[in-house]
Amino acid sequence: MLKNLARLISLSSSPFILLLPTPFILVFKETGNIFYSLKWTFFSYIFLFSVVFFVILGMLLGFFSDYDVSKKEERPKLFAFGGITTFLYLGSLILLSGPKVLYLVIFGIILGIFTISLVNNWIKASIHTATVSAFTLSLVILFGYMFIPILLLIPAMAWARVKIKKHTPQEAIVGGFLGTVLTIIVYTIGRFIF
Repeated sequence: MLKNLARLISLSSSPFILLLPTPFILVFKETGNIFYSLKWTFFSYIFLFSVVFFVILGMLLGFFSDYDVSKKEERPKLFAFGGITTFLYLGSLILLSGPKVLYLVIFGIILGIFTISLVNNWIKASIHTATVSAFTLSLVILFGYMFIPILLLIPAMAWARVKIKKHTPQEAIVGGFLGTVLTIIVYTIGRFIF
């Protein structure tokens, strides 16, 4: 029963699931325009889903063992593809004069990919816990103290990843720490730019 709950938490708060509402939340918070926000959200999905399809293709071709890309030695391929996709997304935003807040997201993604790739040389930091940390802390920063309870998803995700044996406690903690620190860095820089 607890293992099923852990699987549910891990899946329902996975990086892909949490990234789905992110463009809409950020663009709508900046502009208040629902249609403009939806337009850029669906545009962002082109790039987000390309990473998902890459993982599926990787599983079919055998260079990824699972949809979590949980083996440390498999992650450089995902990071490289994610980096290329992110730069294509950035180029598209520049060409199409996209919302400036999405540039901040790209900066955060690039910083996250670089940092986790670097840390990955020593420990397999939990990308799930890092993403949950970044997403929930972003909600608190954007919408205020009433969102503080959502931070409980961070230890819930750490517990879930350990429970289903995808990470050790140390890997989950490192992921949560990185997500938190990187979010604070990105939002601090964002305050000076915007």
